[in-house]
Amino acid sequence: MISRLLAVILALAVSACDITSRDANDNDQQIPVPEKTDDGWEVASLGSVGMDPEDFSRLMDRLDRTSEHRIHGILIVKDGRLVFEKYYAGLKFNLGQYTGETGYGRDDLHVLCSATKSVSSSLLGIAVDKGYIQSIEQKVYDFFPEHADLLLQEPAKGSLTIKHLLTMMSGLTYDDESLPYSNPNNDMHRFFTADDPIRFLLAKPLFAEPGTVFDYDNCNTNIFGQIIRKAANKRLDVFAREYLFDKIGVTRQDWQPVRNDVVLCSGDLHLRPRDMAKFGQLFLNRGEWNGERIISSAWCDRSTAAFLNPNSYTAEFPWADGYGYHWWHKTFIRPAGNQSAYFAFGWGGQMIMIIPGLNLVIVTTAGNWYEAEKISPFSIVSDYVIPSVR
Repeated sequence: MISRLLAVILALAVSACDITSRDANDNDQQIPVPEKTDDGWEVASLGSVGMDPEDFSRLMDRLDRTSEHRIHGILIVKDGRLVFEKYYAGLKFNLGQYTGETGYGRDDLHVLCSATKSVSSSLLGIAVDKGYIQSIEQKVYDFFPEHADLLLQEPAKGSLTIKHLLTMMSGLTYDDESLPYSNPNNDMHRFFTADDPIRFLLAKPLFAEPGTVFDYDNCNTNIFGQIIRKAANKRLDVFAREYLFDKIGVTRQDWQPVRNDVVLCSGDLHLRPRDMAKFGQLFLNRGEWNGERIISSAWCDRSTAAFLNPNSYTAEFPWADGYGYHWWHKTFIRPAGNQSAYFAFGWGGQMIMIIPGLNLVIVTTAGNWYEAEKISPFSIVSDYVIPSVR
């Protein structure tokens, strides 16, 4: 009798497990596995990497119910495999204005806006690794002897270092937000139209002593971008292609030229979202790609560590709790344990987020340039992606 009872209990347990398994498989099948292409990504289902497809079904339902959500793309890489990929149509954008074209799909380039800054920071790290630049403690004006007269006008600039540029603590006065980009008095407009764009930036007056105040400005990135060009004797886009993008299988990239071999490196780099994810995976791998060292692990660790808390200086960035060398930080508070993330972030909702504790890379692209966002990239991560990891 007891043996028959045990057999019934065992049969019921097996049946229950089978039902649970079928339900999980059914949920998994609702979210298609990303298409396998020749771009180097291994693909897998959400369930195979321990992510619950039901959370992504809820996310899709929310997007379907939200008119004009302006999310253009969402990609998830878990354990080195692309497990989720979804695109939505949207208006294309470049240099602060709509181009009149529409997209987006897997093979469409998308503007990164200021997420470009994290790519540019990685190029500086490569330049340091390769010995083109000795140290980020080097003085900025050591690379621009032709502009030494500017130091006579404002000697305090002599203490300005590359590290000050990397941490947005240069103290340089720069404003490309108060006026439209088309306005001749906008500093970005003046940068593009100046006969010598870098001298224009170096000539900007100091509002604070270098190293004392965090002030997020495009001038910092564009100055150190030109330092890379001068030190390596390669235009920045050429340097990027040779030492970064070719190495990780990124075959298409579009940088915005300025003039005189100056390339805009504070924004407006265009990449495909799958290639944005590759850049994120490179940092999750601490600079290694398929067994080849692309960026030193020391640079990856140092540049993505929080150097300061932007909230100590400004209320402009409530979605971050730290800033490194052109990388942002955020801690997601979770009942099951907090998760620390670092991320590249750009105007409109462009994001490449790395969560090392979950072995995750998350990419979002969006079009919230001039309209309030209805669904933020951060809510996608906190409400759906992180909870899905079992």
